[in-house]
Amino acid sequence: MLLTRSKTRIFLAILLLFPLFLYWIISSDSNIEDASEAEIISGVDYFMKSASSKEFNKDGELLRTLKANELNHFPRAKRTTLKQPHITLMAENSPRLTSESLSGIAYDNIDRFDLVEQVIVTHNPTSPIPSVLRTSSLSLYQAQGTAKTNAPVEITQQSNITTATGMIINYKMNTSELLSDVKGTFHAK
Repeated sequence: MLLTRSKTRIFLAILLLFPLFLYWIISSDSNIEDASEAEIISGVDYFMKSASSKEFNKDGELLRTLKANELNHFPRAKRTTLKQPHITLMAENSPRLTSESLSGIAYDNIDRFDLVEQVIVTHNPTSPIPSVLRTSSLSLYQAQGTAKTNAPVEITQQSNITTATGMIINYKMNTSELLSDVKGTFHAK
């Protein structure tokens, strides 16, 4: 069988284009894999609805509970966002401090948990006269046992009200420091 000039050209064109076509197919598969890995790294890699966790000490005593309506982890930002987080810090098997907000951020590589929007912290929530702190943002540092804010705060206990701008709470030592613009209204019996 003799090849005509046009058949020879087609055959040579196929031989020349085949490696290029093969390279294109192989590289397009790796680009798809790279794109999906990039999505995972920059987006959410896991999420939970109605999330709940408990942390115990080495003796098996409950230290902290965390509940949230929704939890989303962002690996590139190294943080987790939470919707309506509720944190309870325990002492001697009873709630010592509860805190809740509309949203929160937990950081992967630092000991910090930020509560944001309508933050409410209740000290001794099971006592007959709990203290309630309201603010717009609060950062919790569990290892230090502190909570800090630079935002305005309002603290109420029964009919007594104290307001300030900024606050540092040491919940391990049961102390708090109001930073500025402190005003208080106390009703004596």
